[in-house]
Amino acid sequence: MLIRTSTIFLTVMIAFLSLGAQTQVPVPGSAKDLPGFTTPKEPEKLSPAARIFTDKKYKIKFELPGGWDMERKDGYLSNFSHDTRNTTGDLDVRGVAAINYNPYPPTTFSGALFYYSVKPHSNALDCEAQSRVGKLKAAGSVVIDGVTFHHGKDEYGIGCTESRDDVFTTLRGNECIRFDLVINTFCQTNSGSIEISGKQLGDIQSRLAKILGSVRFDKK
Repeated sequence: MLIRTSTIFLTVMIAFLSLGAQTQVPVPGSAKDLPGFTTPKEPEKLSPAARIFTDKKYKIKFELPGGWDMERKDGYLSNFSHDTRNTTGDLDVRGVAAINYNPYPPTTFSGALFYYSVKPHSNALDCEAQSRVGKLKAAGSVVIDGVTFHHGKDEYGIGCTESRDDVFTTLRGNECIRFDLVINTFCQTNSGSIEISGKQLGDIQSRLAKILGSVRFDKK
């Protein structure tokens, strides 16, 4: 049975800082939805199907939507420091989920990632600092499954915003649990693509927030 996360999802979405409003692509003379523009373009069949990811070592699980790949091999996890840029070398990166299709093909959207990592032998101050390491800025806190997470946020790029990273950390025992919600885009200049709108970006954020909102902690 899929985990019910509606209440937590709303809480997580409130934690995201509002992005500047951008103009939606006009569609003259048409009130119909256009997949990829006014609505996301979804595959006829999402693969792999929705499922529950479980980390038996740290007793943590969360729900992965259909159309998201989960990777745990070093070749994928080694991109963590590049995708997040705000990290320390003593994190145990446990996995990364990535959307395997583009719901907005004409736009500058290039990917969404959900990183799950753990810092062993941590403490409360050190774990909270993980949400402010590097260029991360404190962005309040959220409660997931009765557990308070510290929230940090970073946006960066060359010439435009190319990456957005929302970090959530919490201490469990002496282990700091960290989730990075990453959205990647590219600069519109000479690309022929349309700048992703605030509404489209919000849709991608909501997909990541639903995964975060589904996090559950089993008893150790």
